[in-house]
Amino acid sequence: MRAMNNYDTHFYIDNAPPEEVAWVLRCLPPGDPVSPNEIASLLLSEYGFGMQKDKTYSPRRLYDLGLANQRRATGTLTYVLTELGHKVRTIATTDPQLYPDVMHFLHYSRFDGDPRTRKYLWSYRRCCEIVWAEKRLIPTQEMASRVQALMRSEFPGLDFAAAKGARFDTTGAGRCYTWMRRLLPPAFSERGGVLQPRVVDRHELVLLALGYVYSERSYRCGDPVVLDEALLSDIARVFFLDTVRCYDLLRLGAEVTHAVALGDTFAGTSVTLNRPFALENL
Repeated sequence: MRAMNNYDTHFYIDNAPPEEVAWVLRCLPPGDPVSPNEIASLLLSEYGFGMQKDKTYSPRRLYDLGLANQRRATGTLTYVLTELGHKVRTIATTDPQLYPDVMHFLHYSRFDGDPRTRKYLWSYRRCCEIVWAEKRLIPTQEMASRVQALMRSEFPGLDFAAAKGARFDTTGAGRCYTWMRRLLPPAFSERGGVLQPRVVDRHELVLLALGYVYSERSYRCGDPVVLDEALLSDIARVFFLDTVRCYDLLRLGAEVTHAVALGDTFAGTSVTLNRPFALENL
């Protein structure tokens, strides 16, 4: 069995509300690291925003998403902004409608299979996949049961009887839904949580999704791939996009960038990601 000291078992998404995470990102310095208590004091004194009782959740979320680095100083964990964190903070300030998509994408794509990566990022993506398949936000109890079944299937070596870790429940599902509902335009109806495939104008989102799908399917940049319904659905799913609009944005991306190309083959339309496209390219 794998040594557990380097193996994360945290499937439960912590209580780091989107609003608080955004405030912490806003005030985190790029230079000298600060502790969660120092972040809370700064937010209260400068902006009048009060953090929740446990000050560690939101800074830790930024760390898990690659937006902050963690350092230990005299026994206390401190945080400092990363280059990607600075990029995302600039987006939050200059393009606030894009910011929720960026944060959603980080939650969706950050799990890389590394045993040390926080498993709640795996849980978040699985919730998104289930919602896309069901075309609605299913009841949180049902979602929790389905994610738990996937956990047992994909991570059979975990101790599911342990007091901590290796768990996912209705609260965790609800917190995933909270982040999904932040997207603009919304992906779900206010009542019933029915999926309303999004129509957006940003071809960059489709390029991000295509880059993620290429990575997940182990495609190499430069390899043309038949753009069948299954591939188009996988690309659209990342941001809950309308598939017709997703196709149109791929065409737009091919027209205005060199990152992607579309072509005609005997098997149908092909798509080629010519170079990696990540958040840094926004």
